[in-house]
Amino acid sequence: MLRRPPLRPLLAVAAASLALAGCGTTFPGDAVVVGDSRLSLSQLDTLADAGCTYLATAATSQGSQVPSQGQVRQVIVTQELQLAGARSLAEERGIAVPRTQWALGADDLAQLETMFGDHADDVQEILERDFESQALRTAIGADETGTAPTQANAEQLMQAGTTAVTEELRRVDASVDPRFGLDAEGQPDAALSLSASREQLDQVDPSTLPSNQQCRGVESSE
Repeated sequence: MLRRPPLRPLLAVAAASLALAGCGTTFPGDAVVVGDSRLSLSQLDTLADAGCTYLATAATSQGSQVPSQGQVRQVIVTQELQLAGARSLAEERGIAVPRTQWALGADDLAQLETMFGDHADDVQEILERDFESQALRTAIGADETGTAPTQANAEQLMQAGTTAVTEELRRVDASVDPRFGLDAEGQPDAALSLSASREQLDQVDPSTLPSNQQCRGVESSE
C-alpha cells in the first residue's frame, strides 16, 4: 500500500506564470467550474487565506521567499482543477481510494493545531485536498497503465493520471475565472489580460508588494 507523503508546502504545484492583479478582492460567482463541481470565489478566498498562512509559515521556517496572495490563489485554483477532474474521472471509471491513504493522522492534526491554532482546520483542508488529489491521480495512472502502484513507481503513475485528468478537464469543459490568468488546465493563459509573463514575474519580490497582497504566517511557538 502506498504511504501518504509527509506534510510539505503546496507551492510546488503552482503554475509557472503567476497573476498578481486583483488580489484580496472578492466578486460574485464561481472561481472554478468542473462539470457539476464548483468552487466559489468565497470558498477560494477561505482556502487561499489558509494557504497563505501555511506557505508563509513554511517559507519563513525554511528561510525561503514568502509567496504572494496572488501566487497562492493560483495554487488553489490549480489544486481545485486537479482534484475535481480526478474525482470526476475516478467516479466515471469506478475507482475508489480509501480515505486512509490521504487523510491526515492524529499526530499530523496535533502538529497543525500546535502550529496554526484557529487556522488549523482550514490548513488541514488544503493539505488533505492535495493528498486526495495525488492519491486519485496515482490510482487513475495505475488504471491507465495496468500497473499496480508501488512506492517506486508512484511518481510515474501520478504523471500518467495527471495526463488523463487533463483530458477529463477538456471533456467536461472546465472553466476558470479569467482574473486568475490560468486556463482550464491550470496553465498560464497568455490571452488573459491579468496574466503576466514568466520573465516579468520572476523579477517580482513578493515582499515589495502592498501589504494586502503579501502572505503572513504564524510565529513559531518554539
